[in-house]
Amino acid sequence: MNIHKKRRLLVIGATGKVGAEVVRTLTQDTNIQTVAAIRRNDQAQSMLDIGAEPVQLDLDDISTVEKAVAGIDGILLMTGYTVDMMKHSKRVIDSAKRAKVDHIVHIGASGADTAEVSHWGWHQMIEAYIEKQGFRFTHLRPEGFMQNLISFGWLQPGTLTNLIGDARWCWVDARDVAAIAAAALMRPDKFSGQVWRLGYDATTMSEVAEMISKLAGQPIKLEQLDPQVFYESAVASGADPAYMACIRDQFRLNAAGAIPDADKTFDETAFKAAIGRLPSTWPDFIQRNAEVLKAAAIS
Repeated sequence: MNIHKKRRLLVIGATGKVGAEVVRTLTQDTNIQTVAAIRRNDQAQSMLDIGAEPVQLDLDDISTVEKAVAGIDGILLMTGYTVDMMKHSKRVIDSAKRAKVDHIVHIGASGADTAEVSHWGWHQMIEAYIEKQGFRFTHLRPEGFMQNLISFGWLQPGTLTNLIGDARWCWVDARDVAAIAAAALMRPDKFSGQVWRLGYDATTMSEVAEMISKLAGQPIKLEQLDPQVFYESAVASGADPAYMACIRDQFRLNAAGAIPDADKTFDETAFKAAIGRLPSTWPDFIQRNAEVLKAAAIS
């Protein structure tokens, strides 16, 4: 008697804004067993509640990595915002190779042609290592997340922090990154060998402030912030200095117009063909998140 074997897919970063959405999508497919990597025991129940299998994973502990990848067919690889992403990613990739994992979907960063933003290069080296080890692969390269307005605290009552001057910046909704990631994990035959640059709306911070002003029904003023002040504040809050230096440098380069095609957007028809809907623009994002944005913006 033939019993259909469910594909086991491991989501690393399952509790983040992208990973959590990927987990929710995967658990809707009855042919998949979704394995959600967690660091804390108190995160397990929320994963069980939506039909995912929680697994303890500490990227600094190789034994937990080996256990997490055992019996896995595909992995969503996202690592933390530290310089240790190189070490952690290699640890996962090497363990996955030994475990005979078939497919890795890696979420990196912008693929803009500059070596001045260090962590973009780190991610591309990780991509190259995945390929070198012989996995089927799908590389995702998102631009700036629209959610940064809230998650980074840029949007405050009456003000919006601006770190990039008058630059026009390409943006992506984290929900759209998750949609492509989940689709690639579910359909590796279709997505294997592909590199997706993800960003579908280009705006200045001034234009974003204008859209938020209309939503809030009151003016939202831009508050210019020196990227060095951003860096010092982030490091003082416990963020990794090496990674935050990358972000600071990116903001500086954006403001100087020194990142090639920083306002380039990508193929929305390819996204629609893969997902069945168009990706979000800023008006879409604002409409869908109106309540949260209003709460942050209204003084």
